[in-house]
Amino acid sequence: MAINLDSGFEILYLSDLKYNEMTVEIQYKGQQVAQINKDKGFEKMEIDIYSEYVNLDFLSELKFPLSDFLEAINIASTALRDA
Repeated sequence: MAINLDSGFEILYLSDLKYNEMTVEIQYKGQQVAQINKDKGFEKMEIDIYSEYVNLDFLSELKFPLSDFLEAINIASTALRDA
């Protein structure tokens, strides 16, 4: 099942073997951007962000709690709006 947004984003439901629970993949114009999993529970969902620009000596993906990412986006957008 997929959810297509007018913005060019698409949400795809996946059964990735790396995770015990169902995951969703976020694509932008057909390119994979991120994958969200809830293996640690609904309140501690994690997001994997995929980028070809990340230093390969570090990692090719970043992983952190979804709630932290959403909070950072919220704070950044409020700061930008108030600037």
